[in-house]
Amino acid sequence: MKKIVLIFFIAILNTILFSSAKLLFPGTIEYYYQKSLNMYAGIQYTGFPLLYKNDSEYKSSILFKIPLGYEKRLENTVIFDGGGYSTLEKDEIFFSDMYKEYYSWLDFGFEFYHNKNLYAQFIVDFKEGNSPYFKYKSMNIYDIYKDASILTRTTLDTPSLSYLSLNEKKWSMVLGRTPISLGPLKNSLLISDASKYYENINFKVKLPDITCNSILISMQPMMTKTEYEKQFSTDATLAFKEVWVNRIDYESYAINIGLSTLGLYGGEIPSTPFDVKNALAGIDIQYQKMPFRLYFQDAYNPIKQKNSYGYGVEILLKPLKELFISGQYEYYSVDAGIYEDDIPYNRLYNRSLEIINDPGARYFYDYPLGFKYDENSKATSISGYISSKNWLLYYENEFGTSFGEEFKVQKIKGIINIPLIENLEFKYINMEYGDERYNIYSIFTTIPLKLK
Repeated sequence: MKKIVLIFFIAILNTILFSSAKLLFPGTIEYYYQKSLNMYAGIQYTGFPLLYKNDSEYKSSILFKIPLGYEKRLENTVIFDGGGYSTLEKDEIFFSDMYKEYYSWLDFGFEFYHNKNLYAQFIVDFKEGNSPYFKYKSMNIYDIYKDASILTRTTLDTPSLSYLSLNEKKWSMVLGRTPISLGPLKNSLLISDASKYYENINFKVKLPDITCNSILISMQPMMTKTEYEKQFSTDATLAFKEVWVNRIDYESYAINIGLSTLGLYGGEIPSTPFDVKNALAGIDIQYQKMPFRLYFQDAYNPIKQKNSYGYGVEILLKPLKELFISGQYEYYSVDAGIYEDDIPYNRLYNRSLEIINDPGARYFYDYPLGFKYDENSKATSISGYISSKNWLLYYENEFGTSFGEEFKVQKIKGIINIPLIENLEFKYINMEYGDERYNIYSIFTTIPLKLK
């Protein structure tokens, strides 16, 4: 991985003619507005991150972000045990998606522009850890800063979004920690944003009618004692777990065909690129001609001989010059065993490590590389948004079964861009998995302090 990073920076130093742009991810006003603009301009939607084409400031800055607001955590049934290293159960992983929506109590870092040529950001986001998040029932600005207790509850799993990007007419490159999703589905079956980030190098080449994308993802190799015993019962004992994803998009008129492969290399240096420990192959087809977008994705594991599929439709309307209205329906069927494996390094899961003092423990979070609600699932997603340049209203209702348990996720978000502050955001989130229930509502704004 270090050699690849070195090659990346050598490429930067030897590049003369290139341009770059800031990247956009779901959950922001800019993302949904830019996505809508792209689709109406005839650009096929095939996942994210998106390039922020409307970014026009190009001013480097050191910044602090301080949250002001209140979050009411209405019910608490998600309990984390303390002591040692442990891999969390599925219900704890499931509810951690709510935790990812919460605000850090302080952001500190920098944004760097080199005219229109290069963009980089490194933002350290100090957040409550996952377990104390579910332990404390509410949080406001007074609770955060009244004493130093927040420090004992802060996770060291940071930064969660930091990267360097370059973008030229015929190629682009990203290095850092970012979410990734490939394909037309909101919850991709092959590589999705189930994890809050991937440590990755992402290289894309743009040719007439064809786009080639290659992504190397470096993953957490640490294991529990039981997992070490399983892994060391094999000959693959090197602390090594990498994923290589390749995708080709072919576009003709209103049709986009995407072919993807994902190879997992674990426990030993591969002798050839085909020496994979686990793998996925995917195909997706999309018809996009406004106001309709129709699409289908299939993912197949050739080693496990397991298959999954999803399909959807989106209607995107533009009633006013800078106003978009979207409605989206999707259905998923994900086979049991498509991501799982008995050997730890062969599992198609992205592991993150969280060090927590309250309660004292080291937690491993295993998020599926593909479908957000894991394998052995059947799910329906209904969502929509109203988007303008300065505000967003978003609704999501996802429900179905996962490992025999019924689940339901409902989200309502409103975001308004207000001068002199970053945004004013309102969120209501309700999650159910089996007999467990958890829901919150919050209203927050963030005050940015920029030194340019």
